[in-house]
Amino acid sequence: MTPDWLPNLFICGVPKAGTSSLHRWLSDHPDAFGALDKEARFFMDPGGHIHRPDFNIANGLEGYRSQFPIPRGAAPRVILDSTPAYIYQRTALDHLPDLPGQPRCIFVLREPASQILSLFNYFQNNWSWIPAGMGFGDYLRAIEDGSHDFSGNELARDALTNAAYVDFLRPWRDRLGEGRMFVCTFDELRRDAPALTRRIAQWTGLDPSFYDSHDFASENESYVPRSRGLQNLNIALRERLPKGALYRGLRGVYRRLNTTRPPAQPDPDQHLARLRDRFAPANAALAAEFGLDLSGWG
Repeated sequence: MTPDWLPNLFICGVPKAGTSSLHRWLSDHPDAFGALDKEARFFMDPGGHIHRPDFNIANGLEGYRSQFPIPRGAAPRVILDSTPAYIYQRTALDHLPDLPGQPRCIFVLREPASQILSLFNYFQNNWSWIPAGMGFGDYLRAIEDGSHDFSGNELARDALTNAAYVDFLRPWRDRLGEGRMFVCTFDELRRDAPALTRRIAQWTGLDPSFYDSHDFASENESYVPRSRGLQNLNIALRERLPKGALYRGLRGVYRRLNTTRPPAQPDPDQHLARLRDRFAPANAALAAEFGLDLSGWG
């Protein structure tokens, strides 16, 4: 028997492709329930920077339940965990497809050069995994020559490997089958968020008409802190605060007071063009094998 709190829908990828926004929009549906922390991170591989030995499938499923405090008497049709790093996790690949209820998985993909640049801005500014003085070109060189471990953040370290999405999607297709995978692009989400969210709602059994008048506000955008000291305090405190309306309100106040948009990187076109050339073969295979229109990926 499937536990009545166990997720039946996962957003498994990829980082910096709008997954926080999509999680919020799906969780807003009255017949859906999203994990408290959005990224429950319960199926992470040992050794990763967000792996928690005390909160992991290795200890059994029961600990996972704390992320889904569904109100008594409620019976949501969709229960959602949105951890975009799952796409890269062997632990997730081994366990998610075999969970009771045969859960479905969503993969949102972003043009690799833009995704890597966004990841760079996010890890350098929203966090401090990438040194503040390191430029984008220096970051790419550090990945390629292995000269920096980015304080143990494997997502920053492996950004070039991880952006060859087709290499990761093939094993997921083998385990899930095409019917339990929904693969789309960040371009679709940005171009027409209501239409894409309605398609996903229909695919999951939610009433898509809920989104006819929904507010599609963006979540988790990259920024630059005005004061690094205040940002360090923010980083120290935000993981300790319970997620919810109060958390979102405090986050909004902080961002109005202490953040601005990331500045343009020196010579970004040169680096982005090189990345687009690098990923062209993988993107062509991705388009052919998963039926995606990637004509806008350059």
